[in-house]
Amino acid sequence: MDNQRVSSGIQAGSDRRGSFMAPGKALGRAWVGQWCLGLLLGFCAAVQPALADADRAEVETAFLSRNVYVPATVVIPLSAKDHPAPLVIMAHGHGGTRDEAGGFRSMATLLGKAGIASIRMDFPGCGDNPDPFTNNNLGNMLGDIAAARRFALDELPVDPERVAILGYSMGGRLAVLAAESEKYSAIALWSPVGLNGAKSMYDFMGGEKSWRHLRREADRDGTARFIAPWGAEQLLGKQWFDDLENSKPEDVIRNFTGPLLIIHGAADRHVTPDNSEALIREARQASSVESHFIEGADHGLGFYDGEAEVSGEVLRLTADFLARSLLNSETEEGSKP
Repeated sequence: MDNQRVSSGIQAGSDRRGSFMAPGKALGRAWVGQWCLGLLLGFCAAVQPALADADRAEVETAFLSRNVYVPATVVIPLSAKDHPAPLVIMAHGHGGTRDEAGGFRSMATLLGKAGIASIRMDFPGCGDNPDPFTNNNLGNMLGDIAAARRFALDELPVDPERVAILGYSMGGRLAVLAAESEKYSAIALWSPVGLNGAKSMYDFMGGEKSWRHLRREADRDGTARFIAPWGAEQLLGKQWFDDLENSKPEDVIRNFTGPLLIIHGAADRHVTPDNSEALIREARQASSVESHFIEGADHGLGFYDGEAEVSGEVLRLTADFLARSLLNSETEEGSKP
């Protein structure tokens, strides 16, 4: 068994594998970090003998952000017991979860095998997060990303000088915006919502007319009821609209000086490829820009429709980029012909 998954944390009510402790049984944040270090040093070997052969540990935990405990998954390479590992923060898309139909889980596994730690979280109203979806807005999610970064740097054996961020869809917008206030060694984006203002979301929401109707509803009532393309009903808060209209990822990416990876489905109808093209065009100060527009791929990039060839290519390209950027090497998976 090369990937040992264990549980710690604070949020109750999850039925996912490695479910969270009830709040009354939770231990403090500092304990989580000590527990992870202890795990890496092998004190759990008597309980989990197979851990001796593992190259990474996966830990379910939670961290405090905005007075809410945010559910998160941490993957730590066991090599971190000898030297701090690089870290990748993962930001999921609108209405998604920290696993992203297995895409983020698989990405974390590849990174862990390569010696790179990761942390991924559920944003408000998503997955195991108890916060209502009306609190799902860019400002709150950026706060959660910043809190995840602080938690990881304070409590885990990771290198503060080698921190990258990966974002999918709306998470891609968040990844770019997060780089305005924090230094990231590299940015990787999957189908990012990348245009300045709200126009990136017009197609996703049924066109500009539909957007403006929902915007007026939110202005009048404080919330707007929206049916997502996959059928989920979402109650969008007014702040969700305000933040989108006021955010400018094209402007932010102009100041990024590290390596940048962008992957987009060429057949994406929900977040069209011009979002990525705009970011590529503006990233003139990036040390390198690597872009891939995958023919025939839609917004799900193979993860949501079972197209293993597409999802496998996305994972390979991303794992290789992050390994080169953070380790100056390629992953074992990516080095295969």
